[in-house]
Amino acid sequence: MNQRVTRRKKYRIVNLKKFISFIISVFIIAIILVFIFVKNNEAYSSTYKEDYNEIIVGEGDTLWNIAVKNMPDKYDVRKMVYEIMEFNQMENAYIYPGDLIKIPIKHNPKS
Repeated sequence: MNQRVTRRKKYRIVNLKKFISFIISVFIIAIILVFIFVKNNEAYSSTYKEDYNEIIVGEGDTLWNIAVKNMPDKYDVRKMVYEIMEFNQMENAYIYPGDLIKIPIKHNPKS
């Protein structure tokens, strides 16, 4: 039987200072890339740039009623309720007296 023996190639560091500086450079670049990607994961939204009114919820108020009172003419109430919920980062439409909610200001489209 003829067995083939493979030897691993051995590497030798010729200049230790250059090797260490290379490793440090690669490490720093990796850290910078991680910070760049982590920082870019922030979600930016136009809701932060919109004007809004703050309303304190009264007894018997619903999001639907508040949306009807604060929406422009010929605007879909369902869309306004959805936008109020998104603007306030609400998971459901439950509101209670004394709650402070922000209503995005919608302008009538020019005809």
